[in-house]
Order: sequence, then C-alpha cells, then structure tokens
Amino acid sequence: MRKLNLIAGQVLRKNLHGFSWWFMALMPLLAAVLIGGITWYMSSTSQPARVVVVAPTPITSALQKQNDDNQKYVPVRSEAAGRRQLSNKDADGMLVVKTTAQAKLYRRDDGQSISTSQLTQALASLNTLTVAQSLGLSQQQLGRLLATPKVTTRSVTFTDSGKMQATTGKSDGMKQILSTVVGFLMYMFLMSYGSIIASEIATEKGSRIEESILVAIRPQTQFYGKILGVSALLGLQILIYAVMTAGAWFLRDSIPAVKELLNGFDWAQIGWSFVLISIVFFLIGIVSYTVLAAMCGSLVANQEQAGQALQPVLLLAMVGYFASLSTAGANGPVISTMSYIPFLSPLVMPARYGVGQVTLGPALLSVAISVLFLGIFTIFAEHVYASNVLTYSEGGIFKALRKSLTLLRAK
Repeated sequence: MRKLNLIAGQVLRKNLHGFSWWFMALMPLLAAVLIGGITWYMSSTSQPARVVVVAPTPITSALQKQNDDNQKYVPVRSEAAGRRQLSNKDADGMLVVKTTAQAKLYRRDDGQSISTSQLTQALASLNTLTVAQSLGLSQQQLGRLLATPKVTTRSVTFTDSGKMQATTGKSDGMKQILSTVVGFLMYMFLMSYGSIIASEIATEKGSRIEESILVAIRPQTQFYGKILGVSALLGLQILIYAVMTAGAWFLRDSIPAVKELLNGFDWAQIGWSFVLISIVFFLIGIVSYTVLAAMCGSLVANQEQAGQALQPVLLLAMVGYFASLSTAGANGPVISTMSYIPFLSPLVMPARYGVGQVTLGPALLSVAISVLFLGIFTIFAEHVYASNVLTYSEGGIFKALRKSLTLLRAK
C-alpha cells in the first residue's frame, strides 16, 4: 500500500507542479468568464436600433409602446426631417406609414440591424385592431377572435407489451442541450486524462527509467498507482469546478449573465435521477478510458509513439461522442445497441436517458454491464501492462498487443 501511494503521489505532484494540467483544468473556466465578459460588455455598450416614424399620431403612439432594448421608435413630423436624421446618422432607419396595411422602411447601410419581423408584427396587430374597429367588433370579440389555441404536449414511451406510459415532457431545445452537454463533458475529460496517463507511461519507457523502478516495485503496483494518481487529479479538478459552481450559484442574483443562463433552464424537467445516472456513467467512463489509455501506453516504445497509444482511445470516444449528439433525433437499433456497449455506453446512455428514450431500468442495466466489464477489463489491462512495460517493440501497438496475448496464453 505504501508503494501504491508513493506512485500515486508522484503522478499527482508531477502534474500539479507543471503548467499543462492547470491550463487544462482552468481553461474551461477562463473561457466561460471571457465569453461572459464579452457578452456583458457588448450588451451593456450596444444601443437599440433607432427608427424614426412618419405616421399618424395613433400609429406612432402604438409603435412607441413596442420599444425595447433592441429597437426604438421615435416619431418625426415629416419625411424630410427623417431623411435629415438618417443623413446625419442620428437614426438607423425611417418608417413611413400611410395606413396600417401599407408602410415603407428605409434602412441606412451602415446603421444597426433593424428587425423587420418585429416591425411587421407590430403593424399587423395595429391593422387587426383598425379593421376590427371598422367592423364594430368589441374588445371582447376581438380577443376571442385572436385567442391562441392551447396545446398540451405529453411525451410517452411504450413498454414491451405495447402499453403507453407518460414521461416527463422535454422540449426539443432541452433534448439538444442535454445531449450536447453530457457528450461534450465526457469527451473533454476522457481525452485529457487519457492523454496524461498514456504520456506518463510512454515517457518513462522511452527514458528507460522503468527498468530501475520495477526493481523495487511490481508492475501491477505501478499500474494501479498511476491510475490512482490520475483519479486524484480528476477529483481535484471536479472539486475546483464544484467550488466555482457553488460560488456562481450563491452569487447568481448579482451576476446578470449567470442569472439569465440559469433562468433559461427548466430544472424541473431535468430531475435528480438524470443527474445521478450522469454522474455514475461519468465516473465509469473516466476510469474505463483511463485503464485503456494506460494499457495502450505500455504498448509503445517511447514518448514519440504516445500519439499511437491514444488512437484507440480517441476512436472509441469519438464514436460515442457523435452518437450522443444524435440521440435527440435518432432512436434506432444502432444507437440503442451502443448504449449497452462498454466504452460507448457512458457517453450514449445518459443522453438517451435524458431525452426520455429509455427508463431507469435499462439505464441501470447498462451501468451493471459497464461495471462488470470494467472489472474484467482492468484485470486484463493489468496483465498486458506487466507483460509490456519493459518491452520495446517498434512494430506498433497492435503488434505489441498480439505479442502480449500470445504470452498470456502461454502462461
């Protein structure tokens, strides 16, 4: 146990003392702060598009009630006055309204963007009101005429017996958000920590330092020590993110960008079951790909070949990532099968569960399959690591793997 902790501590300290891990861990946070700052600056310094209006007083008064942060309507007495403001760049556009059914908009080429759809909608409402008044309709009658039908949406699933069951309804936008966020976070962490452990092992093999280390430490101890050290790095990064998230949550009312972002989510539709399933698959996926990267790292001869070690990891992760992105619009047999295949299921199943394609039972079955496979695969990877950590083959990782399988069968 002391030697195991020694290896894990060495991996942890080495990365904490370097710049690359901190850059990797803090870059998403810095990017979020930078994007939020740019968005806040642009929103705080941008001015609404100014549209001068040449129209009868009732129309200009009604349009002024439509003023918002994006578009502002200002009445002028004549077209000549409006042209002067356009020429002097005091206005971005001029709207000339003869009747509510006929209008002309003049836009300055170098002016701010004017939403014609918003303007058309405002004039259409005024035209409807004018026609209703000419027909002698009351406000109550007009309200009934313009009432929007209420449509209630229910998401359903079907059991094997054909029985229909209601599920939590989610909008298409929420489906896309869930699929994208789950897939991206998994892919980002898998690539980062797979690269760390593969490079760690390949570097030690290339420098021949492994020969000195393994005099005092068993290969299996070194294998699990490196995985434990990388897991500690992952836990530290998650802790940093958790602290930052908690701080943003407590200060959400003081930070407009954070408040607006949080208000855009319907938290009731996400549910704790989805959060827990995502966390479980996240941990299983990280450990699975870390073990795979460690095994592949032992199959190369030096640090220059570390990229080869990451190819299987990268390929599997890319397949799972793109499959998770397509779950919102696809539920065929291919995607369904992928959600039970180890290495792919941690990326695909949380997305399918989040959009309501599967219930809790199949998700837990996928968890059980992934855990069972992870235990068996870890033992296999440990033996491959022990067979290859002192082998310097120049034939590539697949040739080295075939040689390892031959040695394992001989034993």
